[in-house]
Amino acid sequence: MTRSFIAAWLALIPLGAWSPAVHEIQTKLAARMIPSPLAAMLHSQREALLESARGLPSDEAPTLEDVRAQYLRIRRVSGAHPTPRRLAVELGLLGHLVQTLTDPGATRGMTPLREAFTAFADENLGKLVLTRAPVWAKDGGFDLGPHLEAWVREKSERHQRILEQFDQANGARLGDWGELSIPFAQLQLSFCSGVHATANLWILLWREVGDLWPVPAESPAR
Repeated sequence: MTRSFIAAWLALIPLGAWSPAVHEIQTKLAARMIPSPLAAMLHSQREALLESARGLPSDEAPTLEDVRAQYLRIRRVSGAHPTPRRLAVELGLLGHLVQTLTDPGATRGMTPLREAFTAFADENLGKLVLTRAPVWAKDGGFDLGPHLEAWVREKSERHQRILEQFDQANGARLGDWGELSIPFAQLQLSFCSGVHATANLWILLWREVGDLWPVPAESPAR
């Protein structure tokens, strides 16, 4: 699978929102939270994983159904015993989609708020930290619905909080968007949500169809 093929394939899918740099960091952090055999396999395909995770610019933001569709796609692809590179591309795209699903700046189209929040994330990327959260996928059920719906609700609530700090008419930030501000708090929370969501979906797939993947089947998380 060549780089040009990956780019052409990604262009058919709604992406956008966070900048490629943010997606790359989120994906790298998620890869530290998964079973070590899977992490080793993804590390061996690091370039393909990160290229897919960074994505391509798009005005459209992925929906809950887009994330579910990619999850189910990986389940189907797994039946054909994918190569490590193919699997890394598919998992990278799943990460990109769910990271965007949890981005409160990406709701509909390329709005001034979305542009401002994307730029704000890039400005503060070095200040963000990954906080702890339960890894429910290690032993939870396989129903994605409640988790996807919870992420969408959180996104809507965080979007509203940011919107209150933004002048839509002039496309400008209201007040101080510093480290103690409401927008920074929503940035920190949503950044972590994207990382944890990515790791949890990868782990859940590993439990479901990991025995069909080109990685050892044994893992403490299974």
